[in-house]
Amino acid sequence: MSASVAAKIYPTRALQTNLREIKGLADENLVHITENGSAAYVFCSEEVLQRTVDQAVEDELYRLRLVDSVARGEADIAAGNVVVGIDAAFEEADRLAASHG
Repeated sequence: MSASVAAKIYPTRALQTNLREIKGLADENLVHITENGSAAYVFCSEEVLQRTVDQAVEDELYRLRLVDSVARGEADIAAGNVVVGIDAAFEEADRLAASHG
């Protein structure tokens, strides 16, 4: 599902007058239904729902990996596990590569 796709928004009364159109859109994207001008419902196909949930899970797992990476980096810095300069970084990379066979 593309983030650039504009959300389709319909009032609840459109479910009576434009149901075929709304169902067609709901086969591909989330369709927002308003009631008295306020957000009320989201309508979509099972496939769109599953894609939306899968994407939310993937996004959260990515966020957690980033948080973990930053925390490990901060812990390394606090413990003094750092190198300064490009030459030192290459030397450390060579040393690690040699120690892992």
